[in-house]
Amino acid sequence: MAIRIAVIGGQPDILRAAAHYGLDTVLFHAPGKAGPDSAELCEQVVDVDLLDEEAIAAEVRRAHADRPFRRVLTLTEPGLLPAARLNAELGLGGNSPRTVELLKDKSAMRLLLADTGLSPVRHRVVQGADELAAFLAGLGGPAIIKPLDHGGSADVQRIEGPADADAAWREVERVGRSRMLAEEYLEGSEISLEAFSVAGRHTVVAITDKLLGPRFIEFGQAVPAELGPELTEASIALTQRLLDAAGLVEGPSHTELKLTPAGPRIIESHNRTGGDSIPELVELAYGVDLVRMAVGLPLELETWDHAVPPAKGGAAIRFIEADPGTVTAVRRPTAERDGVSIALKATEGTVVPPLTWSVDRVCGHVIATGRSAAEAIERCELTLRDIDVVTAPAPAQGVRP
Repeated sequence: MAIRIAVIGGQPDILRAAAHYGLDTVLFHAPGKAGPDSAELCEQVVDVDLLDEEAIAAEVRRAHADRPFRRVLTLTEPGLLPAARLNAELGLGGNSPRTVELLKDKSAMRLLLADTGLSPVRHRVVQGADELAAFLAGLGGPAIIKPLDHGGSADVQRIEGPADADAAWREVERVGRSRMLAEEYLEGSEISLEAFSVAGRHTVVAITDKLLGPRFIEFGQAVPAELGPELTEASIALTQRLLDAAGLVEGPSHTELKLTPAGPRIIESHNRTGGDSIPELVELAYGVDLVRMAVGLPLELETWDHAVPPAKGGAAIRFIEADPGTVTAVRRPTAERDGVSIALKATEGTVVPPLTWSVDRVCGHVIATGRSAAEAIERCELTLRDIDVVTAPAPAQGVRP
């Protein structure tokens, strides 16, 4: 009888990986949100609110009682903690809930780093404008505030000093938050390390270079990041020490670092693959399928000697930008470029929202390969010049009499 697994949320790539191994998969996903082909790739699709952990647990327990699962898997941020708790409850193994909590809760991770002497960054959880102003006054420089548990650069602000605390906190309250993590602003470029762990051994498969846009939203990724040997070694060592301290046992991880003048500093980490098609870029550059590994290695369906092949080239992604409003026209390239694929999602009538977090990048993206990351980036940029998404501003909302 085939091995049976539960998958919480996510895109069809994890389902295709499970199908590769001949697994029976039950997908637990938000109603109507499962990706194309999901039903064909699964034994069953169960509708459930992915923000309701109790509802997820009840559905997984019910299905497990009918026929046991070998493991509960997920590559989605909302599913990480429910999966860990269910694996622990059902005795299925995997990463502990405590490990996942440490990586999900940004303030808990900062406390862990402080306790272990890793990546010192001044920080404080603040619950009002006065506390934020006091932190800024003691800091003597700019700060970042961000939610304790969220992704996609949602609600992240840079604040220059105490005088800006009131305005910043009004924005926090406007989006319905009451607690934020305040951290000293770190100067430097940003990278992420895509690692995979087996039995507590962490191997960095690739290092990704990032392009940040307004509000620290990521508008591009490139693999491999072109760092010197010393900085590469320091970044890998710091990441491995973080994952050791958190107690990560298995699976993929995505750790973001700032390359400051004082050396690499940890921004955050997650026990999942990175977003923005990073697994696809890693596979294009290295031939390593992180998603397939996330399914096959924990179930011991294959082995891995932790050897990472040298990059066979570079890969990059760039997101297509447009002014907020309703799309009235779309121009795309008339000729194809070698090594370039275009996912142009904007069509006439598409509403482009103001840019507040990564989900607002609704127009699509370009992915390119090249002999190096620099060449892949250049191909992306040249292609973007041939794409034009024209919008008409949304009409001003008048006051009803």
